[in-house]
Amino acid sequence: MIPMGGDVYLESVVVLLAGFAIALFFILAGMTYNGDKHRENLKEYAISRCRQLLIPYFVLYIIMMLLFIPLAGSVDTYLTPGEVFFWFLYGAGPPGQATYLWFLPVLYFGLLLFTVIEAATHNIDSRVRWPLIVLLPVLAFWITDVFSPILVPWRLNSILLATTFCIVGQEMTRYRGLKPWRTGSRIRDVGIFLILSLVLVVASQYNGFTNLVEDSFGSNAWLYLITGASGTILVFMLSSLFKSPSKRMVFLGVNSQIIYEIHPVFFYLAPATMVLLGWSLAEYDALLSIFWPMRFVFGFVLAIAFTFLVLRNRVLSLIFTGKNKK
Repeated sequence: MIPMGGDVYLESVVVLLAGFAIALFFILAGMTYNGDKHRENLKEYAISRCRQLLIPYFVLYIIMMLLFIPLAGSVDTYLTPGEVFFWFLYGAGPPGQATYLWFLPVLYFGLLLFTVIEAATHNIDSRVRWPLIVLLPVLAFWITDVFSPILVPWRLNSILLATTFCIVGQEMTRYRGLKPWRTGSRIRDVGIFLILSLVLVVASQYNGFTNLVEDSFGSNAWLYLITGASGTILVFMLSSLFKSPSKRMVFLGVNSQIIYEIHPVFFYLAPATMVLLGWSLAEYDALLSIFWPMRFVFGFVLAIAFTFLVLRNRVLSLIFTGKNKK
């Protein structure tokens, strides 16, 4: 058996990652948005992102609902096909069992709101947008409280937070452009890194576990914003140590959506494989601290391998990327 300390350590790592991992993707979306290119034709941008994000969302969700029909009679899925369809229309849930696909529509609608704000304010002093970094989270938490304990339909609260982080990302770009996150002094860089690491650890622990799927943003809105921003800067500082990204890293970045959309399938193959080898799920859960990293690597590697298949198949490409590659 694993000592309790191992479980506490794993829980602390999960709390830390949950505090900024999702925020990182939203901030990157804001940083990489090219307003000069899309500002004059937001309709085309909206359609393009709709194909990229919502086609995979709806297609994969429909496939999942269809799988529930034959499984309902032989496997304890906890939900009937009708219940799955209800939560699909509701745009959130089911409570405690929401799928990872939630990220796609939240990113899409968050990006749309962000682009409208950017188009309306790009000729104004950027400081005019700073109050939105406060107001949007306040509105998100207010909406959450209004619906609590019911989940917010179509995750409007998460969409507002996604927009907030997109604005933060854009302001980072205005401040530094795409320059490496280094100061030119190794001592100063180490000092900043240590301070940010301390801020991230303390803020994430005080804020607690965040789970946008369940409308849980921690104990304090501002702590969530702090962990998201500080964790993102730490990642940027680490990435700036590399002179140029390798072809493998570029491949992962370009195809990260496919990997994200398929990884749960392979992630859950790990415990299934252990059962086939004679282990019980109880034994697997008892040693989760040991097997979780192996499970992650197993799922990640197979997801990358599957990505090559998607890139070479027109039907799979349409399902996972919204693009019908020829």
